[in-house]
Amino acid sequence: MKRFSRRFRPRPLTTRRKGLYAALVAVPLLAIFTFGNHGLLNRIELQRHLDQLHRDLYRDRAAGDSLKAEITRIQRDSSAVEQLARERYGMVRAGETIYRVNE
Repeated sequence: MKRFSRRFRPRPLTTRRKGLYAALVAVPLLAIFTFGNHGLLNRIELQRHLDQLHRDLYRDRAAGDSLKAEITRIQRDSSAVEQLARERYGMVRAGETIYRVNE
């Protein structure tokens, strides 16, 4: 059996060294999991973006449903067509007289 001189003997791991080694491993891992490409901060930002997209989708769907209802109303109701023609295009029925009032 070969004997090591005192100088080259490995030192036993103390509690302090174990803590230091654990910190040297844990800190980079935490940094990667927090700031990395698939990290926690990126996940939070993506979740916020997804929530915004959902809000936009629901708003646009509501607007689309409203427009579909308006189209159906105009297609089925002749008075709605008449009202639209009078308001948007300034049309009048035959024989009607228009009076303009200046304010």
